[in-house]
Formats: sequence, structure tokens, C-alpha cells
Amino acid sequence: MSSNTIINKELFDRFIPLSQIPLSSRDEVIKHTMITSFDVCRNIVKYSDRSKLYHYLIDGYAEIRYSFDNRTNISCEEEKSSHPLEEYIKHGGIVRAITPCRVLIINRDYIKDSIEESEHLEYNVVHIENDIDSDEESTIDDNYKSDWMTLFYQSPLAANLSSNKVQQVLKNLIHVEVVGGQKIIECHTAGDYFYIIKEGYAEVITDHAGPFKGAKFTLEPGDYFGDEALVADTIRNASVVMSTDGLIGKLTSDDFSNIIKSALVITPSVDEFMDLDHPIFYDVRFPFEYKLNHISDSLNLPISKIRHNIHTIDRDKTYVITHEGGSRSELASYLMRQAGIEAYYMDEELFKSLPPDSEKLQVG
Repeated sequence: MSSNTIINKELFDRFIPLSQIPLSSRDEVIKHTMITSFDVCRNIVKYSDRSKLYHYLIDGYAEIRYSFDNRTNISCEEEKSSHPLEEYIKHGGIVRAITPCRVLIINRDYIKDSIEESEHLEYNVVHIENDIDSDEESTIDDNYKSDWMTLFYQSPLAANLSSNKVQQVLKNLIHVEVVGGQKIIECHTAGDYFYIIKEGYAEVITDHAGPFKGAKFTLEPGDYFGDEALVADTIRNASVVMSTDGLIGKLTSDDFSNIIKSALVITPSVDEFMDLDHPIFYDVRFPFEYKLNHISDSLNLPISKIRHNIHTIDRDKTYVITHEGGSRSELASYLMRQAGIEAYYMDEELFKSLPPDSEKLQVG
């Protein structure tokens, strides 16, 4: 699966209800839209009552599979491809690519908001005089700001947050001007903020003893950092230094926990847990800890392996991260959710509330 395509706003005319969005409003909606390619046999979308996205088939053939014996195909040339693929799996199922496919993915909340706004404007027409002598530099700044926001909206993090959550993130950002050479975070210090690069570039210098072995990375507008230390409540494993002058947005640890962490580190209720369909249990502790005691049938997959092999984890399955890892388990759930994997965190309270005779919870 890959994505890197400029979106033509006239493409919306092919799809329902995107065609109802006025041309004048489509540039804004495109900021919350992406086109993604799926290889043969890759899952495009599966049923979820929590999804905030719509998937539209632009090119290719796909299979709508309800069960082994109940399946049908859909072509991009058919009239039914004008509807979001979610319409065909309302009660369960998976849509899988039969040929290489291109798919338009959009946050459905922005569709509704744009249509409602355009309908409102039809009854409340306001004439705005254009300032012919407007400052050209101001226009450049506006375009630049939209660039970082577009990139952030297309990030794995924003893609797995509701539109309301994304707006809360942007609303609560504290904006700080920075200069080249300024150290934003110091390795081996406690986490304090979540950061987004708005303008300028920064360099990440990782700890030689950490998971990235001293590697260096460049951060660009729209990139974010500082989240993992806040999720796991650990010290930083890297320093971040501005390479140029710029502007950053930062979110306090409390706001991060309330807005972002709460959305991606999800602990189900007892009833919800018991209704999970054959979940796979991951114990993310070190092997020597796992050997001492663990939930029967749980698999030992330390957090470092999850981080480096997350692209190989089957997205068609459901996962429960066991409680023994504590904050490491929370981080594993966060990383997996951010990668589009249905993962749940079993905290200590949930573990103690579950029936002790449950086959899922036998400790060995």
C-alpha cells in the first residue's frame, strides 16, 4: 500500500456525496483526503462501526467478501463504485483488491461539514471585497501553513483520530518561534510536550543505546515527535535540534493524554472484551520476564520487535496487549492503533474484572 498523489478536485464528481461539494469548497476538503494504491490481495477496508473514513474505488477491481461462500466483485467502471465501499459492508465483511487498485480515502465528517456549510451559504450570501493590494508575503505564509496542516492530516496519527480530535489538537497547540541550533528536547529527560513542526526543519539525534542505535532523522513541516515518551511515561530516547529557524506547535502532556492517548490506547469493558472475535494476545515484556509467568496462549513480542515489524502484522485480526507490560503495553497499543491495527490494552483493572475461569486468561 502506498500513497503520494496530487488530487484533482473534479474527481469528486464521480462519487456520492462528494459531487455535492461545491468546487469552491473542494480545495479545503482535499486537505483531509488522500489517494492510496493497494496491491493484489491486499485488504482495502474491513467492517468497523468506529471508522471515520470513506473509501472510493478509483481504479481496478475488488472483491466484497462477507464469508468464504458469499462474495461479489466491484469494478471502478460500475455505477455502484460511485458509493463508498463502506456502504457494502455495513453489517460486516472485507473489501480486498483483485487487481492493483487506487482508492480515494476521505474523512466522512468533512464531507458532511462541507455540504452543510455550502447549503448554509446559499441562504446567507456575503459579498467580500478582495483586497487587491494585499501583502504577497501574507499569501505565501498562508500557503505554507496549509502545507504543514495537510501533511499532518495525512499522517498515520491524524488518520486514526476522529476529525473532532484532530481539531482539538490544532486548537490546543501552543505556538513557539524557534531558531536554528535551538534544542527542542534533550535526550534522557522526562517527556513534557507533544510537538508538531509548523515551519522549518529539525534533526532527531537518537540515543546510541536506544532502539534506533544513534541514527539521525530529519523532521519537516507536518512531522510530529515526543509522543512515545508521553504514552509510556518514560525519559526521552533522542534529542531534537532545529536545523533552521522555524515555528513549532506543542501540546501539554495533559492535553496529549486527554485528546490523543485516550483515542489510541483503548481498554474495552468486560462485555466488549468477551465479545472480541478470537483476539491474539501479545505480551510485550522482555523474554526473561515472559518466562516467569504469562497468560496462556499469549505470544511474546517485545515492544522493539513490534516497532520494527509492525508492517508485517496482520491487519485482519484483533489484538489484545496484556497488562503485565504496564506502560510498555500502552505504547504497543498506541503504535499498533496508529498503524491502523485493531489493538486493545488490557489494563490491570480489566484483567482483575474478568472471569477467573476464562480460557483466555489462564496464567502459566
